[in-house]
Amino acid sequence: MSNLSPKGRQLKSLCDSISAAVLDSIKTMIGQPSGGLIVAIGADGTPTKRIDQIAENAVLFNLEHSGLGFNVLSEERGEVLIGHEPEYYLLLDPLDGTFNAINGIPFYALSLFLSNEKCRFGYVFDLARGEKYYAEAGNGAYAEGESLQRLNVSKTSSLKDFSISAYTLRPNTSRIVRLGDRVRRIRTLGSTSLELALVASGKLDAFVDVRGTLRVVDVAAGKLVLEEAQGVVTNSKGKELYLNGDMWIRTDLVGSNGQSHKELIELIGSDGN
Repeated sequence: MSNLSPKGRQLKSLCDSISAAVLDSIKTMIGQPSGGLIVAIGADGTPTKRIDQIAENAVLFNLEHSGLGFNVLSEERGEVLIGHEPEYYLLLDPLDGTFNAINGIPFYALSLFLSNEKCRFGYVFDLARGEKYYAEAGNGAYAEGESLQRLNVSKTSSLKDFSISAYTLRPNTSRIVRLGDRVRRIRTLGSTSLELALVASGKLDAFVDVRGTLRVVDVAAGKLVLEEAQGVVTNSKGKELYLNGDMWIRTDLVGSNGQSHKELIELIGSDGN
C-alpha cells in the first residue's frame, strides 16, 4: 500500500481517470500517419500534431468536470484557467513521445505535475503498457501495473557498469561520446518522463539530456518521481534544477541514482544551461 496522504490519493484518483480518458482518445491513432498531421503551433513554439491536440483535449475535459480548479500550463495551449479559484497549478505534457506514438513505437506517456502550497504530486502514465508511476513529495514514489511497488533507484556504483539513456544535438555530440567511452550502454528511447521513471525504478542508472531544449512540462513529474525514489536531479552544471513554470526556459538535465552523479557531470562538461 502506498503512503500517499488523503490529498495525494485524491490527486492520484483524478490522474487515473485522466490517463484512462487519454488512452481511449488516442488509441485509434497509434501507428497512424494521420495522427501526425500538424494542426497548430503550440505555446512552446513547436508544431502541435493532431494526436497531441486530441490527448490534450481529453485531459482538459476531465479537469473541467472534476469539480476542482486548476491553472494549467500545457505544452500545446499554454496557460489555461479552469474554475474561478484554482486550487492547483498543473504542468501538463499530454503526450510525451509523440514521434513514437505516431510511428507505433511503444514508448510514450502522459505527464502530469500538480502542486499548491501544501502538496506536490507527479504522475507519469506509460500509455503503451498501462503502467503508472507516481509520487507525492515526502511520501515516496510508486509504480502500479499488475502490482504496486515502491520505487527505489539502482545500487550500481561504478560508471563502467551504468546503463543510461542520453540525448544530445549537434554540434555538442562529443559530450555524449565521452559518456559512451565510460558507461556500459547507452539508449535513446524518446520519452523524457518515462526515462526518468525508469531511472526511479532502477531499470536505468541515469538519464542525461544535454540538448538544452527541455521544458518545465517535460520534466516536472518525472523529476519528482525520481527524487522520491532517492535519485538525484540537477542541470548539467550539477546545480539544482529550478522549475518556475516558465514555458520558454530551456534546460539540460542529469538524473541518476546518485552513485556517480558527479562523474557524469564531469564527463559531459558544463556547456549546457
